Amino acid sequence: MLLECYDEFDDYMVVYFETPTDWSSDYACKILKPREGLWKPMEKGFCAGGRNMKFNMPVHDNGVIHFISDCGSYITKGSPYFEPYIMFYNLKNGTSTMLRLSKNARKSSTDEKCDMSIFNWSKVSMASSSICLVRLKRFTFKVWILKDYKTSRWRRIMKVKTTEMGLKEKYPTITGFTVINGELLIFATEKYIYRCGLIGENYMKIEEICENKCKYYVSLTSYMDTLRPCGPEAISLLC
Repeated sequence: MLLECYDEFDDYMVVYFETPTDWSSDYACKILKPREGLWKPMEKGFCAGGRNMKFNMPVHDNGVIHFISDCGSYITKGSPYFEPYIMFYNLKNGTSTMLRLSKNARKSSTDEKCDMSIFNWSKVSMASSSICLVRLKRFTFKVWILKDYKTSRWRRIMKVKTTEMGLKEKYPTITGFTVINGELLIFATEKYIYRCGLIGENYMKIEEICENKCKYYVSLTSYMDTLRPCGPEAISLLC
């Protein structure tokens, strides 16, 4: 995965996690920085815990990479990994630490119909950046913001039923969702893509963006946050 850096030497780095070959849950990790030009193996691997992690939606914040687990019901009750959780990996010392979700987010979450994802809240380079947690279960969206790392304290900022959002579909099936810049919840139904404001004057304001021609096979990506800017003498190509 490609991550943005904020140091005097590199503006990005590549992080590689190698899938374990045995029953261990530790993933070997290597880091590549352009200035060094070599893959540097970390002494400690990433410990994912007992659940499967969503590696396709990392959150890079405060010098660590965060991953959220799935919500399946395959973990024995009483296990520390019974409920979904966030595990973060420190890129400097290689330590893996569990970050608990809010009690309300964990409630009735071991369900195949429950889907939770994490996103950057505000821009990573900002001092106020944090993590945004979105939970979708049946027809209800809930959104939390991480307020304190040490105590795993979260603040819920939104709860809304999709059947009460004034969408074109009476009983919409959500096929994908994401959060952009801590301002907008973007979500797709089988037929349309919508946005919902999370802060300020646009809070809870629902607008249709476009039709969804991909139906269930939708992938929502914020291109401005993922593509590197052009160099000082680069020329834009005409489309």
